[in-house]
Amino acid sequence: MPHLPIHIPHSLAEDKPANNIPKALAFMIAAGLFIAVSSAMIRAFGKGLPEFEAAFFRGAVGFFILLFLTASGIKRIPIGNNKKFLFYRGLFGALAAILYVWAIYHMELGLANGLNQTSPIFVCLCAAIFLRERFGWWIYAIVLIAVFGMMLIVMPDFSTINSTAVIGIFSAVLAAVAYTFIKKLQSTEASDTIVLWFLGMSTILPVLTIPFVPWSMPSLGNFIGLLGAGITSMFGQQLMTRAYRYAPATIVAPFIYVSTISSLFISYFIWDELPGATSLIGCAIIVAAAIAIGVLPKNRHASAK
Repeated sequence: MPHLPIHIPHSLAEDKPANNIPKALAFMIAAGLFIAVSSAMIRAFGKGLPEFEAAFFRGAVGFFILLFLTASGIKRIPIGNNKKFLFYRGLFGALAAILYVWAIYHMELGLANGLNQTSPIFVCLCAAIFLRERFGWWIYAIVLIAVFGMMLIVMPDFSTINSTAVIGIFSAVLAAVAYTFIKKLQSTEASDTIVLWFLGMSTILPVLTIPFVPWSMPSLGNFIGLLGAGITSMFGQQLMTRAYRYAPATIVAPFIYVSTISSLFISYFIWDELPGATSLIGCAIIVAAAIAIGVLPKNRHASAK
C-alpha cells in the first residue's frame, strides 16, 4: 500500500525533535525492508486472485489486528476528532493502495515500487495548488526532471505507452492528495488513529467490488502468504511512523528508498525480472529527484538562512 509521506513540504510536516537519529534511521530502513517484503508477498501469493481481493488482505489484516488490540484493552486507539479529514485521508489513501496493488500485479515489482515513491513529487504540486505554498525555482526544476524520469518508465521505447505504469503514477497522485490532509490531522490526531482509518478504508473499498469482480477462495498457502503480506505491511507503516518521531523528515525520509532497491533485488532473484535500461534510468532519476526535494531548502528564504 502506499505509505506515509516520504518527503513532506514544510507546511505538511509537524516539527519533531532530532533526539535519536540512529534509532530513526534504523526504523526507516526496517520500514523499507518490510514494505518491499510485503509487496513481494502480494505478488507471489496473490496469483490467481483478483487485484481487489489482494488489496483487501493487505489492508484488512492490519485493520483487524488494531481493532482487536483496541477491543481487548491492550492498545487504546481513539476514533478521532476530525472525522471528515480522517475520512478523506483514508479514502484517497485506500484508492492509491488499490492502484498500487494493481501495478504490482502487472509490472516489474521494482518499477511499481519506484512509481509509488513519486508521491513526494506530487505532494509538492498539491501544496503549490491547494495550499498556495511557493517554492524556489530549483524545486520546480527537480519536479520537471522527475516527470522526465516517469516518462522513461511510462514510454521506455519512446513509442508505446505502458498503461500499467500510468496506473502506478495515478496511485502516487492519489497518495499525494491523501497526504495533504495530514497537515490538519497531525495537530489533532494520534498516528495510530490515522493509520486505523486508512486501513479501515483499505478494507472496505475492495469489498465493494465483489458484486462486479467475483472473488475466489485462496488456497491455504496463498491465504497464509496474504496474511503475511498484511502483517508486514502494517509493521512497515508503524515503523515509518516511529522513524519520523525521532528525527526530522529531511534526514530520515531518503532511507525509505531501501524499499525500491530491495524490490528490484527481490524481483530479480525470485522472478528473474530485470527492467530495461531505460526504465532503470527513469527509476533512478525519480529516486534522486525525490531525495533532492526532501533535503534541499524549499524556498529562497530557507536557503538564505
